[in-house]
Amino acid sequence: MFLNVLAAAVVKLEDASNFRSFKVVVAIPHADLDTVRSALSSIADLPDRDTAWVSEQALRARPEVANDATWQDALTAMIAKARPHGWVDDANRTIKAHVEWTT
Repeated sequence: MFLNVLAAAVVKLEDASNFRSFKVVVAIPHADLDTVRSALSSIADLPDRDTAWVSEQALRARPEVANDATWQDALTAMIAKARPHGWVDDANRTIKAHVEWTT
């Protein structure tokens, strides 16, 4: 699954049923880090160009999956598997994702 940053105000959840891969894809041509941070401001924090900490709550509330109980359960399982690797920040309820820049 990945969050696809398509424009300064357009972020889509794609490949939502793939719980084996979690990332943020930046598809804005020539985007700088501040533009991407702004686009994701209600969804994730980007401490650098390679890392995003995605809000579990924002991810669960995405309209594509908010009412899908099976998806919600699968996300819970993904988080449980990621936790021992240090990819979950329980204090902030965020999930670590790598950032892929396509341009």
